[in-house]
Amino acid sequence: MILDRWRPQQFAEALRTGEPVDLRITACGDWLPAEVAPLCHTVPAEWARWSAPAARPAGRTSPRVTVVIPAMRGAPIGIRSLCAQDEPVAIRVLWNGPKAAPILPEASVSRVRWRGHGPTRQDSIADIDTEYVLFTVDDALPLGAGFVRTLVEHLERSSADAVWARQIPWPDAGRRTRDRLRAWCPISGEVPATRLDHVCALHRTDALRADPLDAAPIAEDWLWGQRHRCALVVDAPVLHSHPPALRASFQRTQQLHRVMMQSGAAPTVPTAATLLRALPGVIGDRDALGELLGQYAARGASGVTTGSARS
Repeated sequence: MILDRWRPQQFAEALRTGEPVDLRITACGDWLPAEVAPLCHTVPAEWARWSAPAARPAGRTSPRVTVVIPAMRGAPIGIRSLCAQDEPVAIRVLWNGPKAAPILPEASVSRVRWRGHGPTRQDSIADIDTEYVLFTVDDALPLGAGFVRTLVEHLERSSADAVWARQIPWPDAGRRTRDRLRAWCPISGEVPATRLDHVCALHRTDALRADPLDAAPIAEDWLWGQRHRCALVVDAPVLHSHPPALRASFQRTQQLHRVMMQSGAAPTVPTAATLLRALPGVIGDRDALGELLGQYAARGASGVTTGSARS
């Protein structure tokens, strides 16, 4: 596909089908070069800085990274990209869907009993013999044949205990989805050293054995990050975002904040008055509304006493 004018829907469809995109413009609405260039096969010279990491001549034949992907919707969309990496990887899919597990010649697929994000991921490394483990999800697409190598190199030369990839939204994602991802993983790379996201994160296997992921249903990455030094790798982009969904956003946020507050974090929406003051800013944004309501609901569910509406 030649992208010579900004067509987000067609751009997204090309990415979903695996069609290479040649970018011939540098005006893409309010999208940033760092969000568009990694998605394309070729880009104008002035945007080349943000291209996805390209392949280098292979220096290894045996994998030192095992990729672990819990899946329930079908074949993970990142399989083809992971198989094309210049850093060879072993791929392990943990199938917990309602249907028969997909047949994936490129990966080891095993049906697992879902015990929550923390226990299920931790169980998967019991017999892993590679130096590193890359946790990701079934709707994340690593960008560039040098993606895994970039993460490994950054972890090896840094003092971090884990590194995680910068997330880029789908081209047809709304403005508020883009704003949230820009705040969560900014192109400056300036984030708290405790921030970690298992949408795509690389760990040392020995570190996970010495300090296992918490037996939590969700937010296991947040909990582990509170005890370790982590780093965002801006040059390792992964395509990942969700369509706005009020119910899913509410449920996910409620579960996340319940775990966080049970671990000592302060509630982000502590009172009914806080909720009411924040509501006008999220009207019309289903994700943001779901997150706000989920944060408030989690406060009550975690056993924290509810304050009065006047507080």
